Amino acid sequence: RTAVTGSPTGGYFREYPFAWFGILTEAPPSAEELIYSSSPAGFALISQRSPEVQRMYFQCDPDADPNALTDAEIWATLQERVPGTELAEGPIFQRDVLRFRSFVAHELRHGRVALVGDAAHTVPPTGAKGMNLAVADVLLLNRALRALLLEGDERPLDGYADTALRRIWKAQHFSWWMTSMLHTAPDASDFDQRRQLGELRGVVESEAGSAYLAEAYTGWPLEAGV
Repeated sequence: RTAVTGSPTGGYFREYPFAWFGILTEAPPSAEELIYSSSPAGFALISQRSPEVQRMYFQCDPDADPNALTDAEIWATLQERVPGTELAEGPIFQRDVLRFRSFVAHELRHGRVALVGDAAHTVPPTGAKGMNLAVADVLLLNRALRALLLEGDERPLDGYADTALRRIWKAQHFSWWMTSMLHTAPDASDFDQRRQLGELRGVVESEAGSAYLAEAYTGWPLEAGV
């Protein structure tokens, strides 16, 4: 990053006032699909890693100590935040606190040095776009390098940054939107919380709103303007 931008921190940056308390547990899935839950008790995400291992999160303070809660307290917190679903519990073998940050480097290319993946950008995990974006970067750069090395065509490499950034900023917006819609900010007013609930209902009760969320969540076609 320093070689491209002149600084290891040269970019657009945002930090969020909350984090995720995450666990890995040896347990069967609690539902057929992952669960995003925004309840009066707070946010939780119930996701799967395999038939035997599950990954679960709940919103917490960024400075929370991952070892401050007992296993029983963690399960009680998760269960409270997913009303209507009975979680399948098991031994917790990993716990951590994941801070929320957004970053986009000021430049993605300098000469024949290019940035991809986390060196180029980071997103909050809410929208599940981190790996998605990294793979898209690699595909674009692969095309550019093949054109340069096999055909002597420098145009794809010259256009790499602009093409990649179009997708990156779309994903940044989607990740910010999902995060702001589902999490409770520490300074949120009653108005903020009710407006947030109205926004969430506007998505889940609207075919158009649901379609946008599904399209952005699963990823845009690489050929469609990236």
